[in-house]
Amino acid sequence: MAGNVPRADLLGLTGAECIAWLRSHLGHADRIHRAVYRDLMADGRFEPGRVPAFRLAADQSPGLIERAAALAVPDPVPPVIDAIRVEDPVHGTTIKVLTRTHEGHRLESVLIPMGGARHHTLCVSTQVGCRMGCTFCHTATMGLVRHLAPHEIVGQMLAVIRHTGIRPRNVVFMGMGEPLDNPEAVAQAVRVFTDPSGLAIAPRHVTVSTVGRVDGLARWDELGLSRINLAVSLTAADDAVRSALMPVNRAMPLAALREAVSRIRVARGDRILFAVVVIPGVTDQPAQLDTLAAWLHGLPALVNLIPYNPIPSRDWRAPTDAEVTAMWQALVDRGIHTRLRITKGDAVMAACGQLGDGRRRGGQAVA
Repeated sequence: MAGNVPRADLLGLTGAECIAWLRSHLGHADRIHRAVYRDLMADGRFEPGRVPAFRLAADQSPGLIERAAALAVPDPVPPVIDAIRVEDPVHGTTIKVLTRTHEGHRLESVLIPMGGARHHTLCVSTQVGCRMGCTFCHTATMGLVRHLAPHEIVGQMLAVIRHTGIRPRNVVFMGMGEPLDNPEAVAQAVRVFTDPSGLAIAPRHVTVSTVGRVDGLARWDELGLSRINLAVSLTAADDAVRSALMPVNRAMPLAALREAVSRIRVARGDRILFAVVVIPGVTDQPAQLDTLAAWLHGLPALVNLIPYNPIPSRDWRAPTDAEVTAMWQALVDRGIHTRLRITKGDAVMAACGQLGDGRRRGGQAVA
C-alpha cells in the first residue's frame, strides 16, 4: 500500500506505513517521520530543507534533500480559509474551522470545548456533502460531492492544531458526510489518529457516527473499529416516522439496524450512543417515546438527546429548554439511560446538523 501512495497522502499513513514509504524512497525514515508531525503541528511547513530530520539525514546521504524535495509535498495540511469563533463564558469557545481541498471544495470542522474548556473535541468531516438525505441535516442539501481520502480527514486535525494551537483530546466523525459510506478511508484515518507514533489519540476518545449503514456496521470488526466508540443517529424507532426523516431507513429498516448493532461488541460498562433529535411535535410524542424505549430494551444504550438546530431548508422550530427537559425526563422514566447534548456553535451554523455549504447542489456551486 505505502509504496504506491501519492506524495500528498503521507498524512494518511500510520507511523509504520510512513516509515516504510520513506525508507523505500529515501533510505532514511524514522527521524523524518518524527519530524513531520512535530513540524506540521507547529507554525512550519513540511520543507525538506528546513525539517531537522531531513537535514540530518542529508548530511549522511548526499543528494537526499533533492530526492526528498521531489517527493514531499511542501504543505500537505489543508489551508484554513476561515475560522469562526463563538464565545461562551460558561462552556468555552467553539471554533468552526473552514479548510479547502486541493480542487477548491470547502470542508468544515468544529473544535468544541468540553468540561469548561479543560479539553477539546474535534468534529471532522468524512465527505464533501452527503447522500443520506436526512431531513434535519443541512449537509444533506449539498448531495454527495465526493469522498475524502484518509490524509484529508487527518489533515483537518493538523490544520486545527496549527491554526488554534489547541490539540484536541477527542475526535468524533460527526461532521459533513456519512462515515460508513466511506468506510475504508475512515478506518485508515482512525488508525492514523490512534497511532502511538503520531497523534496518539486514545481509541476510547474516538467516536464514529453513522445514520445506520447496516452494511458498514457488519464490517465494524473487519475495519478495525472494535476499540473505538460507536454512535448511531436513530432519532425515531418507528419505521414510518424514521423513513420520513431519514431515507436510509427505507433500504435499511429498524429491524435490520437493531440486529446489526446487537452484534457490535462493547467493553463491559461501555454503551453504544444513540442520537435522538428533539423535533417538537414529531419525535417527542408519547407514542414515539414508548416505541423508542421498546426498541432500545436489552441493548447497551445511552441516548444522546440533541435539540433540533434550525437549518434554512426546513421550517421546524428549535425546541424550548422545557420541551427538551420533558423529553429527557420521559425517557428516564421509561428506564432509558439518557443525557442532554448542550448546543454549541449554532450562532454560526456550527452545531449538530448545521454543517455544509448550502450554495452547492450535487457538487455545483449555486449563485
